Amino acid sequence: MPGTSPSSLNRIPLLGLGAALLLSGCASAGHLGEYDFRDRALAVVSTHPPQPRVVIVDAPEVEERSWWRALIRVGTEVVRDAQADRAGEKMARAAEAVDVSALMADGVLERAATLLRARAVSSVQDADFEMEVRVTEYGIRADSWDSAAGFFIKAEVLLLDGETGRRIWGEEVDAWDPINPNRWGLGGSLGNLLTARALSDLSVSEIEGALEALGAYSAMEVAEKLEAGLERAGVR
Repeated sequence: MPGTSPSSLNRIPLLGLGAALLLSGCASAGHLGEYDFRDRALAVVSTHPPQPRVVIVDAPEVEERSWWRALIRVGTEVVRDAQADRAGEKMARAAEAVDVSALMADGVLERAATLLRARAVSSVQDADFEMEVRVTEYGIRADSWDSAAGFFIKAEVLLLDGETGRRIWGEEVDAWDPINPNRWGLGGSLGNLLTARALSDLSVSEIEGALEALGAYSAMEVAEKLEAGLERAGVR
């Protein structure tokens, strides 16, 4: 797979305080303070939609031919079919080349293991603790063809005792953040804002970069929830 490897996710700059967390309320501490995770084995099990979504909020209903068809028409502006088809072909090729779900899962495992000071393992059978990431929706969303496009994710995260199945901690993730091309290495010519129109004009390799960034962003949002829970439990 071209692009970002799991070990290189740490080199992607963090979004920091710019992330727009839509879920209000304090982070849950759960039973995090009752366990010592140091040097214990941690595995991640994830369920994801088959592929990320590209959503243009103002777009009318379109035929369910492919996830990129939402880019065909926005508001009163009709994009020529040929242009839409070219954009769709590029996005479909990029989606085939980049396994966003795998990048997200690998990123979650790496970051969660670091936060818990645990050992990352690939198999649940070898794990003392299991983190489940249940993603209901994720992708790229914009309010209109010319408005800012942003990464979004909706998911539930659970940390379980691998031996007893006890739920140690759980939290929901509902976040959106505008895509800054400079921050994510998508090309200096795009400036500090990526619109839906600009997204459709990217090359296949540039779109692959955007999808890789989506995987990293999603992993960071999950990890931030865990970090907040650990802080609330007084173990950070």
